Amino acid sequence: MAANTLNILKPSVNNLTARIFVRAAGLDFEENDVWGAKDAPDFVRKDPALLTPMLEEDGLPRGSLWESCAIMQYLCNRHGLDQFYPTDPGARAMVDSAMFYLIGTFYPLLARATYPTLGFAGYPGEVSTSDASDEAKATAQQAAIAALAEPLEAFTPGS
Repeated sequence: MAANTLNILKPSVNNLTARIFVRAAGLDFEENDVWGAKDAPDFVRKDPALLTPMLEEDGLPRGSLWESCAIMQYLCNRHGLDQFYPTDPGARAMVDSAMFYLIGTFYPLLARATYPTLGFAGYPGEVSTSDASDEAKATAQQAAIAALAEPLEAFTPGS
C-alpha cells in the first residue's frame, strides 16, 4: 500500500495540480477516483467539506487533508521538498502568492468556464446554478473563458 492516498475527480483541473505535483515530487501515492462517491459516509467522515483532492496520510492530525494548495504545502514541508516550496521567506512568499492567486483568481474563472462542459454542478450563486436562461448561462461561460487570459498573463516572464 502506498504511503499517501489522493482522492480525486479525474476531470477536475483543481485536482490536476495535486496529481501532477505528487508525480513531479516522486512521492509514493495511490490515486482513488471518488467520482459519484463523495456522499458516501466513509468519504464524508474523512472529508466533511466534500472537497477533492483529499489526501489521506497517517501523519495528519485528522488522517486527511483537502484543498490542493494545502496538500502541496503539507507534502513539501513533510518531505523537505524545498525545490518546490522554498524555506527562504521571500522565495516562499512568491510561491504562496502564486497559490493564493490560483485559488482566488484563476480557479474561479476556470470553474465558470469549464464546469458546465464537464457536467459539474456550479457553485451556489453562480449564473450556471441560477434560473437564468440558457443564453445568459452561455454568455456568462464565454465571459469567463475570455477572462482567463488576463490571470495567465501574470505568470508570463517579463510581465
